[in-house]
Amino acid sequence: MKTDSTSERPRRKQPSNAMLNFLTVLVGLAVLAVGLAYLILNEVPVFAIPLVVTMPIIAAVAFRNIWD
Repeated sequence: MKTDSTSERPRRKQPSNAMLNFLTVLVGLAVLAVGLAYLILNEVPVFAIPLVVTMPIIAAVAFRNIWD
């Protein structure tokens, strides 16, 4: 059964690019702070250090892609 193109949901209103950039930086810094706190407070294997450093980038990109 075909659906009418008029019954599509309206698009969400997107925040401005400046606000998206600011929120993306905040998400990245928050994830970095959590990761560094975890590294400092717990004894972790050496191979976990690059993972903790790259997780903010992954989280920021995932957050940014919500709006695309």
